[in-house]
Amino acid sequence: MKVQVDWLKEYTEIDVPADELGHVLTMAGLEIESHETVDLPDGEKSEVLELNVTPNRGYCLSHIGVAREVSALLNKSLKLSDPVKTLEDKSGAVAVETRVSVENLEPELCPRYCALVVENVKVGPSPKWLKDRLVAIGLRPINNIVDITNFVMMEYGQPLHAFDRDLITGSKIVIRRAKKGEPLVSLDGTELKLDSDALVIADGDRPVALAGIMGGSNSQVSETTNHVVLESACFDPATVRKGSKKYGLRSDSSYRFERGVDWNGVVSAQARAALLIKELAGGEICSGRIDIYPEVGKPIVVPLRVSRVNQLLGGSFSAEQTQDLLSRLGMEITESSETMQVKIPSFRPDLSREVDLIEEIARIDGFDKVGTVFPVAGVRPVKIAVRQKIIKKVREVFCYAGFSETVHYSFIERAHAEEFKTTFATEQDQIIVLKNPLSSENDCMRTSLIPALLKTAALNLSKGQKPLKLFEVGSVYFADSSGNRTEKAVLSTIVLGPYELTPWKPRGKEYDFYDLKGTLETLVEHLHLKLEISPGDKPFLMPGKSMRVHVNDIDLGYLAQVNPEQKLVHEMEQNVYALELDLAALENAIPSSLQFQPIAKFPETYRDISILVDRKVTSQQVADLILKTGSHLIQKVELYDHFEGKKIQADKKSLTFALSFQSAEKTLSDEEVTPIFERIIQTLESELGASLRE
Repeated sequence: MKVQVDWLKEYTEIDVPADELGHVLTMAGLEIESHETVDLPDGEKSEVLELNVTPNRGYCLSHIGVAREVSALLNKSLKLSDPVKTLEDKSGAVAVETRVSVENLEPELCPRYCALVVENVKVGPSPKWLKDRLVAIGLRPINNIVDITNFVMMEYGQPLHAFDRDLITGSKIVIRRAKKGEPLVSLDGTELKLDSDALVIADGDRPVALAGIMGGSNSQVSETTNHVVLESACFDPATVRKGSKKYGLRSDSSYRFERGVDWNGVVSAQARAALLIKELAGGEICSGRIDIYPEVGKPIVVPLRVSRVNQLLGGSFSAEQTQDLLSRLGMEITESSETMQVKIPSFRPDLSREVDLIEEIARIDGFDKVGTVFPVAGVRPVKIAVRQKIIKKVREVFCYAGFSETVHYSFIERAHAEEFKTTFATEQDQIIVLKNPLSSENDCMRTSLIPALLKTAALNLSKGQKPLKLFEVGSVYFADSSGNRTEKAVLSTIVLGPYELTPWKPRGKEYDFYDLKGTLETLVEHLHLKLEISPGDKPFLMPGKSMRVHVNDIDLGYLAQVNPEQKLVHEMEQNVYALELDLAALENAIPSSLQFQPIAKFPETYRDISILVDRKVTSQQVADLILKTGSHLIQKVELYDHFEGKKIQADKKSLTFALSFQSAEKTLSDEEVTPIFERIIQTLESELGASLRE
């Protein structure tokens, strides 16, 4: 919205420079986007401010609206004329009802419609002062009639439209819905095919304007116009907005109607325009006015407590100060006391609550005067529980390892609940059956997350997704023999399918037990735990290929291949490896405090050992024995090769370990490491029957 500073001075006194005026308006919520000096056609210059008017302040889309703000902010008087009273003295003897009739078929979409008639006008160029006003704010002068409607719209914020009465069939105006497919050519030449949701201003035969948006070319004022019908109305903002968007027409009128106009300003703006037409274009104003106003708008009265004002603003306003600030904005105090009754003017439809009035008080008094008050209450730091930290770390580790997190219902089929019950339950625990299940496939609370993961894997395989790495963090549920219910938070994950095509994975091989074990080792390392695994078994797991996972004899869960004969796996025809951990047990295994271990000052010494052992001997047994034999000088034992094949005996396997020796007191020499290394070889031979591989 562009406002001309000289134009504003016609309504209120402005005793500050334009730059300072812009700052005052900006601090009051009317941000100044630009301040420019405009060159007028005769060489004169004029200062213009461009305001960024927010949608809730549609009353500032006019010079009088901005002048009201300026007068309140600068505490200056407001000078406004009363065109309605003047019009009564300037009207002729011919009654307007004899020249035009109006019928409103959509009172909800057009709550007020006013029409005046000015006869025997002379259309021509506008005077210099009117052209200068329009040019200064970026509008193009057309002729005196059209320029007056644009001028008054920018003055009052009330859009107007002038029809050539001789082009209105039957001298009748009808506010109605358009008929489907009804044509209309707008003033800018756009050819429209209207739908039945469009609100139009029509004559006896056809639409002559798209209500609130733009007039039609079939009734526009031209050089041959003799009689003018002057329209001023109030249209439903939502209807105008929808019509403007649908038909691609944007105008200064629609911009204002979308934000709501003053229902009392409808008459004032129309009277002002009629008087200007008589002054600049001659003619006679017909007496009276057609004013269709089915439901007269009632003024809003809002109670305001001075104590509440001071409470919200942290100030010390008195009742007199509060009344003064609100009166500057045109509000009327009907009852002045500690709790006053404030009558809201019709041009401020945005004010409807006590807090709205309090904001206006702060705005006019100055937001910069609101004191800074620090909160009295203390701020408590957010403490994250250990369980939450574990779950966060689980998600980080598994997502970084390429797993996808899933979320399933807490209900599963009863057969699957029974089959996987032994994961975390005892023999005495029972499944929890739902009394009102969603379906027969969801009739029990889940006892394991694995069945849902397997179903999701099968669905993805059917869609062509081959490698699958899925995990879920959720709860499982049981009931003991006494009916007491237990809920456990668990982590479940599965892997299956061939490796992705990357330089880091061997082609043609599939994900297996060790891929899942590696991710688990990464997790426990982040949690500062030492993973331990030992043989274990469950009915739904592959015999001989399932391991119990524990830390310091705290049982966490299992890591294994799911039995291929299990129904959900058998249908996929894939080897599936699964891991399930009890998060509560994992939480209990985490040490309450960690001890810092300083970085060693002396270097490590490395030795490799490659041995042949019976196939039944596990690599963990070998590693534990090496650590025990090497005493405090062995720091790490890492398996990096496991071989079984034709080059060695059928009942043997080859294991190769990397050993790291380190002392906290000195650099170890070969003479100190060799005896320990030989003792390790002898111990492996005597206790495990191992032999060095040639």
